[in-house]
Amino acid sequence: MAHQIELVPAAPADAALLAAIHAESWRRNYAGLIPADYLEQHALPERLATWHARMQEGAEAPHEVTILRVDGQPAGFSCLMPLAEPGYGIYLDNLHVLNKYQGCGFGKLLMAHCAASAARQWPGKPLFLYVLEGNAQAREFYRRLGGVESASFEDPFPGADLMVPIRRVTWDDVEALISRLQPAP
Repeated sequence: MAHQIELVPAAPADAALLAAIHAESWRRNYAGLIPADYLEQHALPERLATWHARMQEGAEAPHEVTILRVDGQPAGFSCLMPLAEPGYGIYLDNLHVLNKYQGCGFGKLLMAHCAASAARQWPGKPLFLYVLEGNAQAREFYRRLGGVESASFEDPFPGADLMVPIRRVTWDDVEALISRLQPAP
């Protein structure tokens, strides 16, 4: 059955929705990598504060946040932050698809949307993101899309008194990434 798929710009009123998707994604994908107590007790309030600040107070701006809706239901979101670390390119700070929508190509759809936006608005700039060292599923997804990983390094985990091993994944040629993401004919 074909799904109705929408990619819509997030509005300030979507802060709580973004936080809920973000925290749920962390609970699912970071189990065993981040302490369970943090994921269960602190991730949602911390993400609520972060997304409220971003969406309603302009923190960490500019950013471009897009919500993925499948059959009218929120299924995931992405967030580009072009000025976060300009020495590396355009920062893809978030790419989350809720568990029940994974494996359907929605991660690729969000990634294609972000790559196209980056190429259009900031031509010639690389696209990059950070991934937890232990997040094997995400790392494999990015590798299949041609992302080049940095060496592992320690970084503070948002809102927690915790250092975690992460890698920066970069696509120097965003047009090549866009080509990789095109559906097969």
